[in-house]
Amino acid sequence: MKTTKELLLQMMQRYEIGKKPLSRLLGWGDTTVMRYLDGVEPNREFAARIEQLAENPWIYADVLEKNKEKLTDTAYRKTKKAVYREIFCDRSTEAMQYVVTLAEGDIAPYRVMMVLYYAQICSLVLRGLPLFEEEADFSPGQALVYPRLYQQMKEYGIKLLKPETGSFSTEEQDCIKQVYLVLNGYSPNALKALASRAKRRIRRHLKTEADRLSAEVLKTQYEAGFKKAGVERPEGLKKYISDTLKQSEKTES
Repeated sequence: MKTTKELLLQMMQRYEIGKKPLSRLLGWGDTTVMRYLDGVEPNREFAARIEQLAENPWIYADVLEKNKEKLTDTAYRKTKKAVYREIFCDRSTEAMQYVVTLAEGDIAPYRVMMVLYYAQICSLVLRGLPLFEEEADFSPGQALVYPRLYQQMKEYGIKLLKPETGSFSTEEQDCIKQVYLVLNGYSPNALKALASRAKRRIRRHLKTEADRLSAEVLKTQYEAGFKKAGVERPEGLKKYISDTLKQSEKTES
């Protein structure tokens, strides 16, 4: 286990913040962090807090936004840039947060996952390119498509964070937005029925029992269905989903 001194040094380096600003950000006296670095041991509550913040940039970002008035503008901008760089280290997380932003934070984690799944499919089939690197998890018993991203939202909550300079093009953003608008018209039960049917169908047709589906595998699984439904743009996904849900109802009846 890391010592308090090691955790504080890690936090200061990782989030690019000095001793005094960090003390102020955490609501402590100006010399508190300095004393801990000199060897004074914090109580159990403070020690746990230091470890949590050092290891978890999402929680640090939350504290930063709540207490930003305690920092100078320069210190705030510098540490915000650093922690956001930690959070948005992959396009999967950026895509997830873009969906959250579209919903203004009022969205269930499961719906975010389904928007990401179908946005990825639309991009693969219609553009020939993936939106992000995360592979869909179709392992037996796994009810979620992107469990790592889902767990982030469940553990840290829905956060309205977005990178200052995003990596998605206007076309990619529009793809995600159009899929979000289409899926917004469906109930949670309908989305779960879609996911369940997709998992059963894909696992049945795969020659190997793959648990994680690469972009290329996903693309081949949906090309024919999109063509049959006449999906040429992301907003055309509604026809495909409508047809899929009707087929699902017939199967169950």
